[in-house]
Amino acid sequence: MSLAPHVVATITTAAAVATPWQAVIVGAGPAGSATAIALAREGWRVLLVDRCGMPRPKVCGCCLSMRARAELQSLFPQRTGPGIFGEAPLDHVRVVAAGRSLRLPLPAGGVLSREILDTRLVQEAIAAGASWLPGIDVTVVAEPGAAPQPLTATFRLVHAASESFNVKAGCVVIAAGLVDHVRVPGGGSTRRVRPRSRVGIGGTLPAAAVGLTPGELVMAVGRSGYCGLVRLEDGRVDVAAALDRRALAAGGSPAVAIGAVLDEAAAARHGISIPAPLLATAGLRATPALSHTAPLVGGATRRVFRVGDAAAYVEPFTGEGMGWALSSGRLLAAALLGADDPATAYERSHAACFDAVHGRCRRIAAVLRHPRLVGSAIRAATAVPWAARRLVPLVVGAAGTGASR
Repeated sequence: MSLAPHVVATITTAAAVATPWQAVIVGAGPAGSATAIALAREGWRVLLVDRCGMPRPKVCGCCLSMRARAELQSLFPQRTGPGIFGEAPLDHVRVVAAGRSLRLPLPAGGVLSREILDTRLVQEAIAAGASWLPGIDVTVVAEPGAAPQPLTATFRLVHAASESFNVKAGCVVIAAGLVDHVRVPGGGSTRRVRPRSRVGIGGTLPAAAVGLTPGELVMAVGRSGYCGLVRLEDGRVDVAAALDRRALAAGGSPAVAIGAVLDEAAAARHGISIPAPLLATAGLRATPALSHTAPLVGGATRRVFRVGDAAAYVEPFTGEGMGWALSSGRLLAAALLGADDPATAYERSHAACFDAVHGRCRRIAAVLRHPRLVGSAIRAATAVPWAARRLVPLVVGAAGTGASR
């Protein structure tokens, strides 16, 4: 397995305490790192922290949508070639449900493991001038007084739970993903989970585990959820599923629940078969509830911001999550750098960018709860090619052409 090198801290805890930061960014996924890169390039004093060091695994489908690749190209315009960070091309998605299969093109798609993507983005943030401090869990953001007095972020050392210290910042950006648990006194901590929201399950399998064609994303749909399989840039197979919590509990293990989805979809009929004992070795991990919203702006002086999955997320069937994360980081950085009222500017730009997109994905998630309906749609689409072509912008949010059995 080929991984990016470990990224070591560029600042000590003592120096972090002594420095008056303009922005502290909590979480070094795509959203947090994109924000850090944009702010640091403009000369801001930025501290980027994360619970983990880099590289680290994440529960993720690892797909780069057209939006994600466009955002990366915008963030790194000097990089040329087919891949910004060496991602493998992703040409099409095969939806399998009720024993039927439909192949749809993925315009300008790519796939890249999070170990590589997140590590490279942190490296770019450091190169831009941001300071990097891993092994940090931020527990609370407090406001000792009115603006422009700095906020106080309480840091806890992950591997020494009894040790904590405070860091001062002009603003705090929470990019902690689905596991965001940072308390924000004065408003801005309440996460609203949508009813019946599924949970994410993910892991990886060895290259030889599944006969999966490079460049193909397989999405198997069942009554209890769906599972995506894709070959990563290093040959491993990424497994990412969204499952009903009751089905997950009833199955007894994530591997059993994923296997049930694949069996119900009759994925084996289309060349996708994973023996249960092998699936159990995938190192499957779970996420909190997927579909949710949280306050974009918090705190009495509205200087605590959320980006990426920490702000909002919808079940990930369409594979747009990393694109959304990168976009939200860009929008927040633009508001902080150029607006007289960054909080209001960010709320408006975020709504304009995501309200319709998230609405489309929620409707898709609702349809996916009825795999027979999905199977009927596949049958109709294969019989009427122009109907299949119209599915592409609905599924992936971009125009495309062509479909086949």
